[in-house]
Amino acid sequence: MDINEIRRTNIRRIAADYKNRAEFARKVDRSEQQLYSLISKGATKTIGNRIARDLEEKLGLKEGELDRLEGDNDSTAKIASDIDLELLRKCIDAIEVEIEKQGLQSIPTAQKAQAIALAYGATRASSNNDVVPVDFIINTLF
Repeated sequence: MDINEIRRTNIRRIAADYKNRAEFARKVDRSEQQLYSLISKGATKTIGNRIARDLEEKLGLKEGELDRLEGDNDSTAKIASDIDLELLRKCIDAIEVEIEKQGLQSIPTAQKAQAIALAYGATRASSNNDVVPVDFIINTLF
């Protein structure tokens, strides 16, 4: 979905909360015809940055809010806040060291990511902050 379609979707969602199109048009200081050309099905007029920012301001939204799909920001922030970056770095380092120690070469990125994820998950589940031994993980995956 391109930026115009994301903006169109968000504006349609917000407009649906108003009694009618005329009320929404007054709120955003636009004519009904202009709004129709921006958000109707099959609309070809683009919703540029200037228009998007103006609509956000008139609707009391944060800058850039029309550019994101509903819920994107909240779920990303929640996931990011749950990650212990220092512990993740330790797990990455431990996996890299073990791969080198075992002389493994050209490991697919997906498998390396899986090893890191397993090490991180197991370490988070353990009671101490030391990375769990990763040799078993490496031997199992490779």
